[in-house]
Amino acid sequence: MDRIRAWFDYGLVMGNAPVTYFYAAVAFAVSLTLLYLVKNVVVARLKAMAEKTATDLDDLAVDLLDKFRWPDYQLLAFYVATRYLERSAAFDKALLAVLLVVFTYRAITMAQALITYWLNKIASQRQLSETARLSVVNSTQIILRTLVWVAAVLFVLDNMGVNISSVLAGLGIGGVAVALASQAILGDLFNFFVILLDKPFTVGDFIITDTAVCGTVEKLGLKSVHIRNLSGEILVVSNSKLLAMEVKNYQHMRRRRVVLKTAVVYKTPIAKLKLIPGIIKEAVLAPGGTTFDRCNLSNLGDFSVDFETVYYMEDPDYNLFMSTKEKLLQSIIERFGKEGIEFAYPTRTVFIQK
Repeated sequence: MDRIRAWFDYGLVMGNAPVTYFYAAVAFAVSLTLLYLVKNVVVARLKAMAEKTATDLDDLAVDLLDKFRWPDYQLLAFYVATRYLERSAAFDKALLAVLLVVFTYRAITMAQALITYWLNKIASQRQLSETARLSVVNSTQIILRTLVWVAAVLFVLDNMGVNISSVLAGLGIGGVAVALASQAILGDLFNFFVILLDKPFTVGDFIITDTAVCGTVEKLGLKSVHIRNLSGEILVVSNSKLLAMEVKNYQHMRRRRVVLKTAVVYKTPIAKLKLIPGIIKEAVLAPGGTTFDRCNLSNLGDFSVDFETVYYMEDPDYNLFMSTKEKLLQSIIERFGKEGIEFAYPTRTVFIQK
């Protein structure tokens, strides 16, 4: 019995006493039990709590914790157990390499889940169609996931003692070459994210640019924007070119400010000139849905006395604006005719001195 006890305490099996293996086994069992409790109890309770809240951030956190699998817990418990054993340098190096690869891969899956959540969140706030949303999310995921994988591989190689300076130099030279070869494409891709995040316009907005591009935005793509022109055709404009223009977005206009110019002849009596602001004010307010601002004699032109009128359309609808303006002009023409006020047109009077 004493011989068995002595062997258990001092006998060596692969450099470790049997009692050391016993301690390691206990550490493995305790660690694995605690990790299983975290997996089955804590995560389950967090999931139940997350289902009762309105926000989806806690659901995301639970999903990220669920990315860990049973082999991950067993590997972590095995690592804790080996801390009680005498180990060779080669064994430690191999075990750390396995841990590094396994948990780096798990971090990649969590990063991919975060990327997918972030992209879907942003795309859902941009009022994209289902087809456009899927196209944007899938295309962007490919780019970001590639970057994550490249960063993860470099991280693993660096921690395994591989000199990655030459790899980084090669990637840098290759990146410069690719960037120069695809400068326009990368510019459009970058500007797509600018459009997506800054939201100068979204799908369904009516826009006009300083280069006479005019229409309704129908599609936001990685490289171009599709605009339905007023005449019916689709205009395809690259993201970079469109953002380089001055863009007027009429979708969120609260009300429309209108400036109306009116010109009458110089022979109009001063009494009639004083009547014009009141006549125009009545014409502006008659159709309804308008707010009168001012009407002033603004200029003495080459051949006319000029009046400037400012009013607001409370409804920015363009068709309503044109219909109201038509009624307003008809009313002004009718009142000017009754008052004997003559509209001016380009004329020149020549005085000949005898």
